[in-house]
Amino acid sequence: MEVGASMAMQSRAPGVGAGAVAGGRRSAFLGWEKQTQAGSLRVGGTAGTAAVAVRARGAKPVVAPLRCVKASRGSESLHSSVDEALLLKRKSEEVLFHLNGRCIYLVGMMGSGKSTVGKIVAEVLGYSCFDSDKLVEQAVGMPSVAQIFKVHSEAFFRENESSVLRDLSSMRRLVVATGGGAVIRPINWNYMKKGLSVWLDVPLDALAKRIAQVGTASRPLLDQPSDDPYTAAFTKLSMLAEQRGEAYANADARVSLEEIAAKQGHGDVSKLTPTNIAIEALLKIENFVTQHPTATTHGEVGDLQIDSLSSRIQAL
Repeated sequence: MEVGASMAMQSRAPGVGAGAVAGGRRSAFLGWEKQTQAGSLRVGGTAGTAAVAVRARGAKPVVAPLRCVKASRGSESLHSSVDEALLLKRKSEEVLFHLNGRCIYLVGMMGSGKSTVGKIVAEVLGYSCFDSDKLVEQAVGMPSVAQIFKVHSEAFFRENESSVLRDLSSMRRLVVATGGGAVIRPINWNYMKKGLSVWLDVPLDALAKRIAQVGTASRPLLDQPSDDPYTAAFTKLSMLAEQRGEAYANADARVSLEEIAAKQGHGDVSKLTPTNIAIEALLKIENFVTQHPTATTHGEVGDLQIDSLSSRIQAL
């Protein structure tokens, strides 16, 4: 099934570029705060048609302002959070110059935090953030990936996932949180290599604990009756990791939560905040883009193309 895509992005302030994050969101700098989607991408239309409607473009993206938080865990915790936010802001400004509008694709196992970290990275870069699973749900008109698997099949979902990634690959200034299994199809790598890919590498033990705590109803590959959710999740995740490990290693940059924890002097990755992980992701992105300054940017969409595509989607 071919799926076309149309995007509508609103600026959060005057002068925000085409990839700027939509306004009205809470800051993601300071912890696991739940946020609204950074933009809206409607997927549908005729086969092979990609349409883009961008309502704000042409100026430099802006870095989101720092927000204050209550010192509920003491002044030391507050100072630490502010220091992290300042580091995140400074690093994003350094990375932005080298990115040249390239999209960033986050890959990794289910539960690795791609959506949460993706929102933080997008916010500080002035990019828009999308979740490919959500876009597939919109494309087929179903409320969850689990239902798509149940009513249709995993193969049906994967075809639509590839169509979504194909359409996203023609855009600029996006952070895309991909599904855990997106890496298994070589065609998806063709699309993601038009931008820059980052692997969030989380220990299986930590993943199994996270998933066991929140349940597996939304994760069809893990949703099996079990008296011990942790053991069931760990067993299935181990099998998936064996199948996908080499594919994840194709990413341009690897963010290891074990390495971040070790640098901070402890061995428990659960103590890491999303901001910690986002900072490390930006560091790894900076290393890659400075070493590959001429990396592909042929997925860019110019203003004239955007205007033409906008007219086309209005006619649909």
